[in-house]
Amino acid sequence: MKNYLPWGGILVLLTGLIFWTGSEPQAFAETPQFIQGTNPKYEVGDWISYTDTQYMNSIAIGNRYVYFATTGGIARYDFYGNRWARPFTLSDGLPDNDILTVAFDFESGSVYCAGALALSVRDPASKRWTNYSYREIGVGRQRVHSIGFDNEYVYLVTTGNAAYRGRRNSTRFESIALNRLMHASADSIAWFGRLGYKRLSLPNFLMNSSLLFFPDDARPYFQDVNDRDFEVKYYVEDPWQFLWLGTWGLGGAKANMRTNFLEMIPFGLIEKDVNAIATNGDEMWLGGINYGAPIHGITRWNRKTGDWVYYEARYIMGLRSDDVTSIAPDGRYVWFGTLDGLSLLDRQKNDWVSFTILNGLADNHVYDVVVDSDFIWVATEEGLDRVDKALAARDTLSVKHITRPRDKVPVYDIEMDSNLVWAATGYGVYVYNRTNQKGGYYSGANGPGTASVFGVSVSGNEVWFATRYGVEAYNKSEKKWMGPPARHLVPDLKAFAIRATPKAVWLGTTNGVYKYDRRRDFWRKFSQIDGLLDPRVQDILPDGNYIWFGTREGLTRFYWNAPYRID
Repeated sequence: MKNYLPWGGILVLLTGLIFWTGSEPQAFAETPQFIQGTNPKYEVGDWISYTDTQYMNSIAIGNRYVYFATTGGIARYDFYGNRWARPFTLSDGLPDNDILTVAFDFESGSVYCAGALALSVRDPASKRWTNYSYREIGVGRQRVHSIGFDNEYVYLVTTGNAAYRGRRNSTRFESIALNRLMHASADSIAWFGRLGYKRLSLPNFLMNSSLLFFPDDARPYFQDVNDRDFEVKYYVEDPWQFLWLGTWGLGGAKANMRTNFLEMIPFGLIEKDVNAIATNGDEMWLGGINYGAPIHGITRWNRKTGDWVYYEARYIMGLRSDDVTSIAPDGRYVWFGTLDGLSLLDRQKNDWVSFTILNGLADNHVYDVVVDSDFIWVATEEGLDRVDKALAARDTLSVKHITRPRDKVPVYDIEMDSNLVWAATGYGVYVYNRTNQKGGYYSGANGPGTASVFGVSVSGNEVWFATRYGVEAYNKSEKKWMGPPARHLVPDLKAFAIRATPKAVWLGTTNGVYKYDRRRDFWRKFSQIDGLLDPRVQDILPDGNYIWFGTREGLTRFYWNAPYRID
């Protein structure tokens, strides 16, 4: 499924026509709302999100989990199960994912965290979050770097060295003198965050990786084989003599203080932007576009074992770019469409090779890649290519240009349909017959006509198209275009992806995701209030009763077909 589309202030040139796709008009922009807490319309776990959790600020030890406060929410490690649990993010009801401080109140069993916007509290019985904006509780606009508990009060200390206290379950905090608080808190207050950080004399840990650890008392850090340093921002020792470490850019680690053995425990995406999602058995592949992050690449997540593996183009011979637009697993091989060509990973050999216009591609900017038994179909900025798969596996490219190169029409998305190939292009719909090897652009009076089409999806006898103005649908058996409500037109909707299934059609846009309920014949919109990480939905992957959304801020899974809920 393609995804990196020409939205957001760039020019798109289509055979002499120029379209300006600048910033979205205010009338159609998603208005940010302060999230009060976990959405009561959903059960806990209906929405789960994963994003970049490599940058950690603080750590709290609970009665079962180790909580890591990160720039991508709260990562949780189950120290009894010895594996990562699902994280807490905006999808769970947090108002934002940039968490500076996390704390665990052993008296109540509640989890507290301080993000950019609010103090959030998770009730252990309901497992739901409630958010209290800093203005609401009287803290002001300064961020909270420390949270403490005694038998009666909850204490907050801000980055401006202001201190507050409030009774448990209170929505108001009173200002108190910081020096007085610090004098009295030595033994009576359990601190988390900056005031809970206790420096230790760390050993030279043994590791089974290529990383080096430098136990500098003032600034401990890791160094990788590429001479990159990763500061240890926080560490804390648990009652069982395990040290838990949070780094800035390398995620979490745990060390056995009795044996001095340390292991990294990677979790989450290497970068938060998700433009492409693909699965191959238990493995999920994720790729996106780098918008300036210092560390970026491709993520492979084994959902059964919980292992996370990352691939960075700058350090891999044969991988030209990790700005990924499309992913197509094919047995031992995985194909990647990127902004700089087509790349192939041989899983068996762990070997990469990339192909560009020098190998015959119409253009290096690849929007989509689809694989069948004999060929790789490549959608590029200047047309649709067909690549011989057998030769490509031997590092040789035999390319046939399906659309005419002189047309210079971008192809954004491809969908296989028996002997037909449907293509969403900058000049409407293109259809290619693989049997007689003939194709052409649709030119009828109905449907999208010659307007740009950005997504295509086939379900049974229907073909669904995402256009600049909404959704068009074609019934192949009746040979006619479908009318409303299936045909859904919204001015300047800016669609990224469409996926049609037997029960529903899903449309990803810059303003949330839309679901067409076939049985009830209506469209329903989902936004951040429901559980999306970001309103910009760039890719969609149905997964039975669940569906995955790739967004600008990470990956979200939605239990859309829950038997206890009607959306």
